[in-house]
Amino acid sequence: MSRFPGPRAIAAAWLHRQRRRILVALLLGVVAGIAAILPPTREFELRGIDYLLPVRQFAFGPLFPPSKSDAVVVAIDEQTYKTEPFSNTPKVAWTPYYGNVLNAVDAAGPKAIGLDMVLPTTLDRPELLLGYDRPFLLALRSAADHGHLVMGQTRLSGQLLAPYAGQVLAARGQDNVRMLNLYVDDDDVIRRYWRAFRDEGGGENLSFGAELARRAGAKIPAGDFIINYNTGPGDVPFYSMADLAACAEAGRTDYFRKAFAGKVVLFAETLDVEDRFRAAKHLDWHEAASARAAPARCILAADPARFAAAVERPSMPGVLIHAAAVNTLTKNIALRQASPPATFAVVALATAFLASAFLLLPPVTGAVLGIATLFVELVGSVLALKGLIAPPAISLLTTAIVAYTLIYAYRFVIEDREKRWVQHAFRHYLAPALVDRMMEDPDALKLGGDKRWITVMFTDIAGFTTISESLKDSPEKLIELMNCYLTLMSGVVARNDGYIDKYIGDAVMAIWGAPLAVEDAERKAVETALQCQEALAEFNRDVVGDYLPNGKLGTRIGVATGFAVAGNMGSTQRLNYTVTGDMVNLSARLEGANKEYGTSIMISELTAQAASEAYVLRRLDRLVVKGKTEPIAVFEVIGRRGEVADDVLARLAKFDEGLALHDARDFVAARRIFLALAPADPPSQVYAERCSAYSKTPPPADWQGEYVMTHK
Repeated sequence: MSRFPGPRAIAAAWLHRQRRRILVALLLGVVAGIAAILPPTREFELRGIDYLLPVRQFAFGPLFPPSKSDAVVVAIDEQTYKTEPFSNTPKVAWTPYYGNVLNAVDAAGPKAIGLDMVLPTTLDRPELLLGYDRPFLLALRSAADHGHLVMGQTRLSGQLLAPYAGQVLAARGQDNVRMLNLYVDDDDVIRRYWRAFRDEGGGENLSFGAELARRAGAKIPAGDFIINYNTGPGDVPFYSMADLAACAEAGRTDYFRKAFAGKVVLFAETLDVEDRFRAAKHLDWHEAASARAAPARCILAADPARFAAAVERPSMPGVLIHAAAVNTLTKNIALRQASPPATFAVVALATAFLASAFLLLPPVTGAVLGIATLFVELVGSVLALKGLIAPPAISLLTTAIVAYTLIYAYRFVIEDREKRWVQHAFRHYLAPALVDRMMEDPDALKLGGDKRWITVMFTDIAGFTTISESLKDSPEKLIELMNCYLTLMSGVVARNDGYIDKYIGDAVMAIWGAPLAVEDAERKAVETALQCQEALAEFNRDVVGDYLPNGKLGTRIGVATGFAVAGNMGSTQRLNYTVTGDMVNLSARLEGANKEYGTSIMISELTAQAASEAYVLRRLDRLVVKGKTEPIAVFEVIGRRGEVADDVLARLAKFDEGLALHDARDFVAARRIFLALAPADPPSQVYAERCSAYSKTPPPADWQGEYVMTHK
């Protein structure tokens, strides 16, 4: 019993594999979708915003220009610390200067003023400088009375760090004090913002940024929200406290109105070492560029070279995060995560699609498709972010990588192992190209076929009977020699995109155009014939001497082109893919006809028409092969154009001249030409003898130059 699977078993295995592939792809998609909507995954998914923000900036630029920012910052910066009157005054004694700037800002008509700086101590004490803070306290009272003021406090390690009680009293009490604490994720990056904090009485108070946005007229969300950071240099305008102090001293109210009217103004320290955090925009944060993009100064010139940060760092002043939260609310651009159903659908479908493709494609092609898909997903994710949706970008990236790894591991360990076994078994009686097609198309296993335009080549060893006789005492040497020869011929055919249909003893039958279409099939078949002869010459020189010390192998080749029926032929138990038709028989007849003319390669007229531009051909005859009544033109392949010697071309021209005389029934003149060529040209010898016969016994009156073959 055969140990190889039959066609029906192969078809069943193929269908089973397709069903299993679909199931694997769907299962992987479902698992990926479920994993993407788990709470820990959704929490982790927020990190994708960090990477999408720079891409959004690259593709679309900032959400809005700095001039349209609703929040601006009054910065107690490095220049402030090094500029009079601040530089020679203890920081606790800066309150009068704060008061002057705060009054000027409040008078400019802002929507809200937030103090992102906590001053827990004061000189305004009976034992120190009673009344010293009066300008600052009056400024606080004025801003509070205008409904602008929000002071900040923070909780550190369980301890509340709040403004000095006198400041809170001047600001009209706790209603104007809010928590500054930021929403820090597990990786120490701030992507979200607290809406509110619980107070000791069980109620809640809006957070610092949310309260400022509310006073600016923004609608406050029901819960904590994802900050939609603007990007680009200087996206939140910075004003130096030192410059504003000088500006207020100079009475430049016009500058304050232009800078702060209708804005939410945040006072804060922006030093290089304090109150700094990593925000979601840390990959697009460039502190030096932002400093250079600051608004025009009022009095003091900016000096970025002197006061810029010592090193570029991914952290930024906390006030910028509060400002981003304010802009997010006032412009109603808060991000929201894709809903769990939408996340499940997108991740599951994308994963199932990639898994299906990876099950069909080779690894390199699969990788290219995977990268292309990831690019499409990146574009979609950036567009989603632009549309205020935080997409499941990390899940899409992760599942694509996992799908690629798992699918190709699965294919190698399970599916391709089975496929390799099936292909190996089936190739014992079908060509590799056909097996590959059958693995993908089980319908090809049905009996029957289709009409195709093909080119067929037959090769046969000249004098094989004599060779067999010479090796009759060493049959193993004969088999070894034949296997070497057939391997040589088969390799040439394969290199030129041919399909070995069968071996018939020492003969080889090769096809171009079935089972797979081949471009330029006629030329490739002729090239194969020439390469076979060239390879055989080397084979005779290097190998044959070990088997036939006094001989060598010769091969005759016939090539024909035309329509034939190609398909599986045989019984329901055993199929053989082959071709059949008149042109198949013709190629076999042309191979045998070489013996008549002493030639090596003979091709049909249709083959010659397609190959004549690349090869030197000569018409040998108008031949009526055995079993047929109509003549066909047949040609000998001489060589490739540009490689045939001039003397050979001259001899071919004389041969054509003699052939024309022969066809015109001038047999005497034709014979003279052929006799002159005969010593070096076997076909001329054939025609010289034929002309002699026709001179004695002329052909019939309706003869048109044809010759009838009486043997195969």
